Amino acid sequence: MGRSRAIIKQNLAVLDAWIASEPHLSYVKPEAGTTALVYYDYAIDSYAFCTRMIEKTGAMVTPGDCFEEPRSMRIGYGYSDNPEDLKKGLEAISRYLHTLE
Repeated sequence: MGRSRAIIKQNLAVLDAWIASEPHLSYVKPEAGTTALVYYDYAIDSYAFCTRMIEKTGAMVTPGDCFEEPRSMRIGYGYSDNPEDLKKGLEAISRYLHTLE
């Protein structure tokens, strides 16, 4: 349990810093769990957003509309004990975000 908590804590710090660096994103920082609902301010529904993103970058997230949360995406951050793995995925999302500006 301690190992899992350490992984989640370090990856959440990576996610938190990334969101702070992206001006079109916001979220309520999770207090528990391994996923976050991240909102964006682009005028595109989440199904199209996520589909186009995976086609352009390979980054896969869950559309927020699956949870009745428009203009959002669900990002999992607890899958790896190497924060560099998460950073690579977030960088791919950033590349996609920059095509929307």
